[in-house]
Amino acid sequence: MQAMANGAASALNGASNNQARTKLQSTERSGIRHLPLILALIFCCYGSECRAQAKAFSAATSAMGAPAATISKEVQEVGVVLTVTNWLGHFVKDLNETDLRILDNGHPVDKITYFQSQTDLPLRVGIVVDASASITNRYKFETKAANAFLRRVLNPDRDGAIVVGFNENVQLYRTASRERRFLPEKMTHLTPGGDTAIYDAVAFTCKELAKDRDVQPARRALVLITDGEDNSSHISLQRAIESALRSDTIVYVLSTNPDYSLSLGERGEIAMKQLAEATGGRLLRGDSNDDVNHAFSKLDRELRNQYAIGYKPPLGRPDGLFHRLVVLGPKRLHIYHRQGYFAGR
Repeated sequence: MQAMANGAASALNGASNNQARTKLQSTERSGIRHLPLILALIFCCYGSECRAQAKAFSAATSAMGAPAATISKEVQEVGVVLTVTNWLGHFVKDLNETDLRILDNGHPVDKITYFQSQTDLPLRVGIVVDASASITNRYKFETKAANAFLRRVLNPDRDGAIVVGFNENVQLYRTASRERRFLPEKMTHLTPGGDTAIYDAVAFTCKELAKDRDVQPARRALVLITDGEDNSSHISLQRAIESALRSDTIVYVLSTNPDYSLSLGERGEIAMKQLAEATGGRLLRGDSNDDVNHAFSKLDRELRNQYAIGYKPPLGRPDGLFHRLVVLGPKRLHIYHRQGYFAGR
């Protein structure tokens, strides 16, 4: 009997254990089926809490004056040097930015970023002297004119200059220096000869001037002393102009042609006028000592009485193309500036 009782108890315990296992498995299966719902509820609650915390953090940082995150892009700034004269040829020194209107490829500019007089900015000047056969009888006169420029125009404490001579070849005679000196003796005793590579000399000098990386703003100017016509360059007039525009260099040409020979060298005169005016410079006359003194006196006043204006271009990012510039001002005023720029990418 006791054995039967023990067997019955064992059977009951086995049944109870089977039922418990069945119930546990059922519960596990049920839990597995509802697991996605449970996880979703957890993430929902957690996400709400995170968003609340993020909102609170944002409010706290704003209250502390923390800057908001921004997306920025580089905006190109274009600089232009202006020479402004009245109808008598006198320099105008009292203009404001509101007196001027700038068109970039025909579009009004978005914003003028700076406007100032440039009377005190240092100069970086390249003096380029023709040493070809065509000026054999006038070479001493040209070197004398270059010496006059060094003495009259440059401030030895602030300004720097390089000297370049050329025929069919181009030679750098002196590297950039902020000391007032005469031309190197080697150059003054040179015997002129060979062909005339004006455009090569201009491009070379602009490249050399661009190597001088100034900490403070400075103006680059190239003074070309020649009788005129190129017959040997490897590049064209347009390439020479482009090199000046890319290096932000104003070209002034001092023509040593006597008045009676202007008709003979008309092609050269036209080319030199284009070279100068495209970069914002002038064609000056230097047939005699008086002419040279007058020309350099005028150049000195001009370089010390200019305006600098900067703006953001109207069409956004630089496109690598040439942009034509037009600066408009009050009537009866003449405004001289470079004709355009290359918007480097």
